[in-house]
Amino acid sequence: MTKNSPSVIYKSKYVPSLNAMKNSNPFKNGRKFALQDVDEMIDYFSNEKKKMVGMFEYYMGHTRGEHCNLVMEDGSYATKKDIKRIKENYKIYLEHSNLWKGILSFKKEYLSENIDIHSLEQRMAKEIMPKFLKYCGFKDIKNMSYVFSIHTNREHQPHIHFAFIEKCPNYMYCDSKVNYRIKGMITKDERNYLKRLVKLTIERDKIYTPLLTKTNKDIDYLKTFFKPGETNFALKNIDDIYLEEDIIKLGELVKEYREKNNHKSNKINYIAVKNTKLGNEIKKLTKSIKERLFDEESSDLYNSKMEIENDLNRINDYFKTLDEENNVSDLIKRNNLVENKKRYIDNFVYNSIINHSLYKYNHIVKNKNNDNLITLDDLIQEVAYQNSKKNNYNGKQIRKMVLDNYFTGSDITLKFPSKYKLERNLKNLNYEMEKASQEFSKLFNYNDKYK
Repeated sequence: MTKNSPSVIYKSKYVPSLNAMKNSNPFKNGRKFALQDVDEMIDYFSNEKKKMVGMFEYYMGHTRGEHCNLVMEDGSYATKKDIKRIKENYKIYLEHSNLWKGILSFKKEYLSENIDIHSLEQRMAKEIMPKFLKYCGFKDIKNMSYVFSIHTNREHQPHIHFAFIEKCPNYMYCDSKVNYRIKGMITKDERNYLKRLVKLTIERDKIYTPLLTKTNKDIDYLKTFFKPGETNFALKNIDDIYLEEDIIKLGELVKEYREKNNHKSNKINYIAVKNTKLGNEIKKLTKSIKERLFDEESSDLYNSKMEIENDLNRINDYFKTLDEENNVSDLIKRNNLVENKKRYIDNFVYNSIINHSLYKYNHIVKNKNNDNLITLDDLIQEVAYQNSKKNNYNGKQIRKMVLDNYFTGSDITLKFPSKYKLERNLKNLNYEMEKASQEFSKLFNYNDKYK
């Protein structure tokens, strides 16, 4: 299968530092050519004839007036005064630093189909070059100097010339020491990263941004299931007594953990929970609750989760296509956008669960000493609480304990009519269930009749 022509092609070379040239022979000519190369490079980059200008500018006989076709670190165009300063500075920096040069060329019409030239210049200055230099191992972007120029003259494919150099020692070595970067060649991994970064930036508005925008909207919708004020709040499901039971149990564990660790904050961060015996128990139960919440395939919560997974798969597919079009076969390091999104969602859900469980547990303790009217939710919580304690009581005893925790008094029928009615209804319900069971069993009596 023939590969498509890559959308972005990257070529690079470098000029060794003058300090490194001292060991070369003959050094004198090498130094002269290197310094001369700085002047020629900046002049070529800033050549106005290489820039395709607008019709009005063309007939007026000028391009940008006093500005030259050279973009600096802040995204502004260099003046003739800037050009002179840059040449002088680069010759000083070249004493100890290598000078790196690169060319990024594109398919014909590729830029005009996807991005405005001025937008690309700004993104190249403020996003692409800083990210690329960081990826290459340079510690502080402020200690780097870089310039570039976009050439769009009709004779060639559109391309970007760029150069960068260290102002002072700025390369982070594996022993955490900072010095000048000795290695001159840009590695294959670094080249691939830049190609991907450039293509991603160029196609951002047309392809990538809509994908990411939809993903973020779907994530925001999923988050509403874990906000108590929302109508679809997933953790207030009184239909699932077993889920409520685990939430109450988790709340008790979290309260114990906070007391043992002298926790002062009102909220607890799931990531910050220590890997102690108690901490691991909290994490295990939190994950179990999360899995149960997302387990019902017919639920809106499950569908919301699947929509996000589809979004992230589409982003992954986009990155894959992007690499294939650039003939990039190796995986790029630190391509973790999708993983970061997944981690963000998980942590948000975990934090919601453990903080809600603590609130629910404290709410039960508070209501035990409250003479105000109770709600059905209060009763459900109390039943879950008693079950979570693993007491050896039968169903009737647990129901009585639930009621006794909320109602006290000598004359049940007069002072606490709610309790009286509730207990009477529970007795009637038991009686009706027994009668229903007897009637149901009669359906199977035909076996004796037709023996």
